[in-house]
Amino acid sequence: MLKSASAVLASLLVLTSIGLAQDGHFDASVNGSGVFTKTSDGNGVSQSATDGSNIFGAIRVKFNPKHSVLFNFGRAKNSQVFQAGDSFHVQNTIAEYTGAYMFSPFRHGKWEPFVLAGGGVLRFSPGSTYVFLPELPNNVPDHVLVDVGASTQTRTAFLYGLGVDYRVYWRFSLRLQYRGLLYKAPDFHVETSTTGSPLSFFTGAYGHMAEPSIGLVFRF
Repeated sequence: MLKSASAVLASLLVLTSIGLAQDGHFDASVNGSGVFTKTSDGNGVSQSATDGSNIFGAIRVKFNPKHSVLFNFGRAKNSQVFQAGDSFHVQNTIAEYTGAYMFSPFRHGKWEPFVLAGGGVLRFSPGSTYVFLPELPNNVPDHVLVDVGASTQTRTAFLYGLGVDYRVYWRFSLRLQYRGLLYKAPDFHVETSTTGSPLSFFTGAYGHMAEPSIGLVFRF
């Protein structure tokens, strides 16, 4: 999987160098999005995530009006939730490093629709982990902080999306898009708890993040 992601990024870099040789031009964008994660089940564990947010930048190299490559660098935050006997919430930051081919079929007035597909890596960096305990008496905290030995984990990801750029003024455009990221669900290398009792966050399933976003684009 890592070799596949490296091959995709290497191909995009080659295409970029070709585009530059053909006098392609750049644009750069700053985007904000919501992050919505589907539930993944496997190995007796159910994995999901709380709704979160993502800030990501993108640099596009345009070969001609229809064909471009796009590089994304982002940071999202949410809590990964594992139902493994108890309910474990792992606060985490997700760093994104992806590239994609972008196709813009036409331009109509100020509108320029596009579709994209590519890949890269997501790096899941855990923070605090909480166990939530339901049905406790009033005035008793419903969660406790625990150390399950979670550690940073990198997953390869497939990226796809579609959207539209709307030119608003001079070199500035508004970008509305939907992105999806498909990846192997993280488990943070958790295998046993600090008490020594068996505990695993491994599902063996694939996760999916949906990211509707809005951004501001500047064309060079």
